[in-house]
Parts: sequence; structure tokens; C-alpha cells
Amino acid sequence: MKQNIFKILAVSALIFQSCSGDDDQGIDTQKPVIVLNNPTDHQAFLPGEEIYLNVDFSDDLELGSYKIEIHFSEDGHTHKGNEEFAEWFYTEMGTLEPGSVQANLQKQIPVPVQINNLPIAEGHYHFGIYLTDKAGNEQQFFSEIAIGEDIH
Repeated sequence: MKQNIFKILAVSALIFQSCSGDDDQGIDTQKPVIVLNNPTDHQAFLPGEEIYLNVDFSDDLELGSYKIEIHFSEDGHTHKGNEEFAEWFYTEMGTLEPGSVQANLQKQIPVPVQINNLPIAEGHYHFGIYLTDKAGNEQQFFSEIAIGEDIH
């Protein structure tokens, strides 16, 4: 009887050991990778132009979704008299092809001339990209672009 209990405990320990090892291998803890090809850091654009976006995404197991965000990074003051300006904010979210480990996103993002009948605020803007893999690991990449005639 004692031998049977010992055998059952030994087999149970082996089964538990092999199962717990498999779980550790299946956990994705590695962040995905973002490579921004365009626009380049500190690249300047005029109101009415388009920003050509070209970005490569990769992950060790599976990509999930992305978010692109552009927002004004100045402190709110301008140097063009008493005119009022509107700060531009752009955001876009998308899902990448299920099962993919690499993806390239290319798109044209138009820079507005006006927002709510006010000229766009010229100056420096943060250009952010967020990438999440299927397991929920997130990577972020930020650069700065400039918008306006005085910036060129």
C-alpha cells in the first residue's frame, strides 16, 4: 500500500513538473519593436502638406494593434501678433493582421491648414507611435516634427 501511494505521488510530481514548465514557455513577455522610417525626427511640414508615414512593426510571437498620435508640444504662446490659433491633434488606431510577426504601415496624413476656422498653430509637435502585441506587451516610440513656415 505504501508503495502504491509513493508511486502515485512520484507520477503526480512528474506530471506537475512537466505542466508547469510548459506554461513558462508560453508566456510572452517581450515587447514588440517599432522602426520609424519616415517622418524623420525634426522634419518640417507646411500646413496643407501631407506627412508620409512609413513604419515597420515586429514581434517575436504575434502583433496586435497600433496607435498613432500627433499633438502640439509648445507652451501655447505664438509670435504672430494677436491672432488665435488652433492646436492640431491627430489620432488613429488600427489592428494588425492576425498571426503576423512583421508588418509595414504606410499612409499619408494630411496636415490641416485650419481647425474650426482658425489657422493651425505652428511649431513643434510630438509624433507618437504605440504598438501592442497579442499578449498585451506595449512599446512606444516618440519623435518630434515641426509644422509651419517659420520652421523650414
